[in-house]
Amino acid sequence: MTTYETDLAAAKRSRTAWGCTCGADNPPSYDACHDCQRPSWTCAACGTVHPSARSRCDRCDSSMPAESLGDREEGFEMTYAEWIATQIGPRVVGGRYGHGHAESVYEVLAIERGPRPLGVWPVWDITVRYSSDGRERTHCTGWDPCRDTVVTPPAAGEGSC
Repeated sequence: MTTYETDLAAAKRSRTAWGCTCGADNPPSYDACHDCQRPSWTCAACGTVHPSARSRCDRCDSSMPAESLGDREEGFEMTYAEWIATQIGPRVVGGRYGHGHAESVYEVLAIERGPRPLGVWPVWDITVRYSSDGRERTHCTGWDPCRDTVVTPPAAGEGSC
């Protein structure tokens, strides 16, 4: 009988386990972290499992011919909408969020989901206003469920993005 523990032990012996940002190790067949359930993604080019939704593989730099993309037997590929949802997380316009310390609390003013034309970066962005000093900033920093928190959800009737 196969269990998480036996699968993980075999993966560690073969050096194929992937480490999640929460600190847990997982067998390569797992598409989400055993401990925190954060989804992983598998590189279509080399099959490397990654615990966070980055735009490029850190092993092979995602270099493969376009005709090879699509559903593959070695793993699930996120659609653009799914990837954007992992980047934005629970943030909505009008909500207040934080990065784990008092000076980092911000209100979301706008979310632009993209996509933008090929080669234009960033492909999505979020505009925020920091509570500490009122400054506004537009960036494309993804939501990190291990660090980021919902401080105040938007008032009733708000929350479109």
